[in-house]
Amino acid sequence: MVDIKPFRALRYAKVSPGDMGDVTSPPYDVFNDELQDLFYKKHPSNIVRLIQGKKESNENNDEARVTRAIEFLKNWKKEGILSIDENPCLFPYRQTFTLPDGKKLERNSFFTTVKLEEYGKGEIFPHEQTFPKPKGYLLDLWGRSGAHLGPIFSFYDDAQDLAINSLSLSISNTNLLADFEEEGVRHELWFCDDKNIIDSVKSSLTGKDIFIADGHHRYETSLNLHELQVEKEDKDNMESHYTLMCLANLKDPGMIILPTHRMIREINTTIPDFLSSISKYYNVVEEPDPGENGGKLVSDKLKKLSIDNNSSVFCFSDGKGVLRYLIRKGNQEEKERNPLDTLDVSLLQSEIIDDGLKASHDDGNMSFTPDPEEALSFARTEEFKAVLLLNSTPIDSVCEIAKNGGKMPHKSTYFYPKLRTGLVIHPFSSPAID
Repeated sequence: MVDIKPFRALRYAKVSPGDMGDVTSPPYDVFNDELQDLFYKKHPSNIVRLIQGKKESNENNDEARVTRAIEFLKNWKKEGILSIDENPCLFPYRQTFTLPDGKKLERNSFFTTVKLEEYGKGEIFPHEQTFPKPKGYLLDLWGRSGAHLGPIFSFYDDAQDLAINSLSLSISNTNLLADFEEEGVRHELWFCDDKNIIDSVKSSLTGKDIFIADGHHRYETSLNLHELQVEKEDKDNMESHYTLMCLANLKDPGMIILPTHRMIREINTTIPDFLSSISKYYNVVEEPDPGENGGKLVSDKLKKLSIDNNSSVFCFSDGKGVLRYLIRKGNQEEKERNPLDTLDVSLLQSEIIDDGLKASHDDGNMSFTPDPEEALSFARTEEFKAVLLLNSTPIDSVCEIAKNGGKMPHKSTYFYPKLRTGLVIHPFSSPAID
C-alpha cells in the first residue's frame, strides 16, 4: 500500500508568506537563460541557485555549478536562511489560477513524503518516457546536496476527497507559510503537525493508486539515490526510503491538463505533398486564420469538431492565412487498437509529424506551448514552418495507460499550473540534514 509520511522540511526561515515568491521558482526543467536571469535577480537566496545554477562559459559539464549549489546550501543553512522544522508536518497547498479561456479555478493538494516503490511492484505508476541526461544531473545534484530539492506532482482517485477535507481543518492564518501571486497563479501554503489529522490523511490513502503527473525524472532519480544509500551501507537512513511529493485528487475541479501544441522549425516536404500524404486518414477542412486573439476560437473549434465527429482532430497552420483542420477518418479496425496508439498525441506524432511532415523530434527543431494564441502567433513568423494544435489528453486515459504499463509520447500532458519549487525541501542526508 502507498506509505506517506510527514517530514521535517528544510525551509526558508526568515521570509514572510507574502515574500515567498522572491525565493521560490518554477520547476528546474522549465528554465531557459532568460528565466534563469530573472530568478537570479529576484533574491540573492532564490532557489534557482540550487536547482538550476548558472554555468560559466568555460565549463563543459555540470560539476562546477553543482559544487556551487552545494556551497550555497551549506552557507544558507549556516546563516539561518534555510532551517529544518522541529516537527514532522504535512503541508496543505492551494493554487488559484485562470485558464487561457478565462475560467478561474483552484487546485488543492499537499506536500508529503512517499515511500519509494519500483515501477510495477506497487501502487505508483508513471505515464511518460524519461531520458538519461536530466537524471544524471539530478543524481549528482541531489546526491551531493542530500536533499530532494524539487517535488514530484502526483494524483490519486478519491470521490470523497477525505485527505484534502481532513487537511482543510488545519488551515488558518496562524499556520500560513506562503501567500503570493506570480504569473497569474496565487500560491498558498500551510503546515499541519496535528497527529490526528495526519493519521486521517494516511488512512484515507490506504489502497489508493498514485499516478505521477510531473516529475518522472525526479522520481527515478530518487530511486537511484536510495540504491546508492544502500550500497554505502547506510541502511538505517530511513529518509532516503522516501521522496518529496505533492499529492492532489483526480476529482479536484482544478486538476487540469492543457494541450501541448507543437511548433516545428523545419519540415522535409511541401505543404501540398503533406496534405496529399495524409488524405488516406484525414479529411481536411480549411478556414481563414482568425488572426490575433483567435486562439480561443481555434481551441473551441477543435473540441467541437472532435465531439461532432467522435474522432481525433488537429489544426495545422503554416502561417499563410489559412487554417486546416485535420479530422481523422475512423473504421472498425481502429477500435481494436491499443489505447496508447489511438491517443491524439500518438497519432499526431506518428501520422502527422513523422509520416506527413517528415520532421525531426529533436529539441532544436520543435518547441511546445499550452497557449493556442502563442502557437498561432509563432506560425506567422519565419522561425517556424508548421504549427499543430490539438486537444488535451483526458486524465482518464493517462490513468488507463499508466495502469497497463504504457508510456506516452514526450510532452503528452501539460498539468497546469506547475508546482512552485522551494516551498519545502526534503533533506535525507548530509549536508542538507546536518
